[in-house]
Amino acid sequence: MQNQYISEWLDIPALQVLNVRTLHPDEIHIDATPLEERQSCPICLRDQHVIRKGSNGMRTIRHLSAFEKRIYLRVPSLRMYCRCCDIGFSWTYSFVGPKQQYSHSFRAQTVEQALGSTAAHSARMQQAPASTVQRMQEESLPIEKARIYEHVWEEAKASEHLVLGVDDFAIKKGHTYNTGIHNLRGETMLEVLSGRTLDDLRAYAAQHPDFRQLAPYAVVMDLAAVYHTWIRECFPNAIRIADRFHVHGYVIESVQAVRKTVQHTLSPRAKALLKSQHRLLNPPKETLTEESQQRLEVLLSYSPLLRSVWEWKEAFSVWYDCSPNHAVAVLGFERWCTQGDQIDHAAVHATLKTMRNWKEAIVNYHRCRWTNATVEGRHNRIKAFQRRHYFTRNRDRYIAGILIECNRHRFFS
Repeated sequence: MQNQYISEWLDIPALQVLNVRTLHPDEIHIDATPLEERQSCPICLRDQHVIRKGSNGMRTIRHLSAFEKRIYLRVPSLRMYCRCCDIGFSWTYSFVGPKQQYSHSFRAQTVEQALGSTAAHSARMQQAPASTVQRMQEESLPIEKARIYEHVWEEAKASEHLVLGVDDFAIKKGHTYNTGIHNLRGETMLEVLSGRTLDDLRAYAAQHPDFRQLAPYAVVMDLAAVYHTWIRECFPNAIRIADRFHVHGYVIESVQAVRKTVQHTLSPRAKALLKSQHRLLNPPKETLTEESQQRLEVLLSYSPLLRSVWEWKEAFSVWYDCSPNHAVAVLGFERWCTQGDQIDHAAVHATLKTMRNWKEAIVNYHRCRWTNATVEGRHNRIKAFQRRHYFTRNRDRYIAGILIECNRHRFFS
């Protein structure tokens, strides 16, 4: 490759390549010098009176790898002097910071890889010290977090028909929880709150006026009374929607409770078969393979009670999928509840009581068809992040890491 094209290939147009050397089988060293003779003075911002006064030696700067080889740029550390201001300064290169040994492009790529995995993994890929990569990552976290935080909140404030998702995730399951606020339409995570009690949520709303300035059209959450009370206080005009995944979970739990009751009355062989294949009762029938549907029919043939509660569960999926509007959904919900009243089992009656108590939030799904499916996906990302970083103790870094992890698909190319 001709030297005049190497600078364009490496994205360093301000340099003139002088020589390319291979000192090691895995390394390429490129000698270069600035194209310009003078550089503006940092005081007077002019270059008319600036002259060169020698060099302090050569700077070796690590750049992006190419052809599975490490690229090093060797550029002179030029001494400059402004006769007007009577000061000396060093030549500033646009592709690398002062007194740094790694180019901006190398740092950006390394940090992006580390944010998506770990510093050790990025260090192996870049063939750089893990401590150096970790330091780059820690330096970039506050900057990237501030940039992403500002962007997602501006987008949420400007959004028409904003739809928020609210759900908690565990730091230590059963002990410590955080609450996440998500922009479902914009596919971004807005905030991570400490705790999930009503006092924690109210304190956050009082300390963050930006949150109260949002005007959501709808808010999707589970059946936790705390979240519904908080949203009713902050956004009284917003449509409160019970998340379909959590609502459907109550119905599936009823089916499994009936299954446990039934299997104790069966023969040992039928009991073992029903217990080992109980997961076939959960998904809609049309999503199963033909073989799985045949096995499901065998399970349902063991008990009329089990078949009736399974059909009741299937009717609930049909109601969710096929109700054309809110008015029809209200009538269909009542018919579904009446169908459940005919099933003589305590678990079904307990589920129906919960459903009737939350009827408005459940039926509101048909006014604005949004779910927290993307939120559950982000929870998986957060769990993976927490495992990789071993529950980092610095709260600011922890929140910054989560916000970057959940939003980097939007803000990293």
